[in-house]
Amino acid sequence: MSLTRIASELGVTQPSIYRHINGIQELRKAMVLRGRELLAADLREAAIGRTRDEAVRAVATAWRHFVRVHPGLYDATDRIATAGDPDLEASLDQVVHVLAMSMKGYRLAPDEQVHSARSVRSALHGFVALEKEAGHPSGAGLDESFDRLVALLAAGIRTMELPEAGTRAPRRQ
Repeated sequence: MSLTRIASELGVTQPSIYRHINGIQELRKAMVLRGRELLAADLREAAIGRTRDEAVRAVATAWRHFVRVHPGLYDATDRIATAGDPDLEASLDQVVHVLAMSMKGYRLAPDEQVHSARSVRSALHGFVALEKEAGHPSGAGLDESFDRLVALLAAGIRTMELPEAGTRAPRRQ
């Protein structure tokens, strides 16, 4: 992506673009912020009215759908470093927050919700990135693999639940 190419695609001169942005880095940051905003909104919408495993499946499916509909925008969401930029950090925190809120139905300690949300984010990002770039071997049904990934994530989250009142905590290995 270059400002020259963008100007050409838009049928404008490159200097006219500078009336709207200060350079390519500002454009990249704007794309990250917009991409994460849209992703968080889609995840939030998918989670409404769902709980536990159903909520995990809904946000996972929404994540995968977002990447299929907005592949370039999704690529932009991790092209520049987030750490140290308050706007970018806040946009990523919003995505993680939505994932964590989708896990409210599980009996998780607050910090476990965040760790679980980060794990789900990492797993989904890895799967969709490989899928988008044809990084999975052919012959295996990707939909079935995706379903199994989501089931594995939900099962893992359940193992982190706090015990119900009056029961003993399960042993963690």
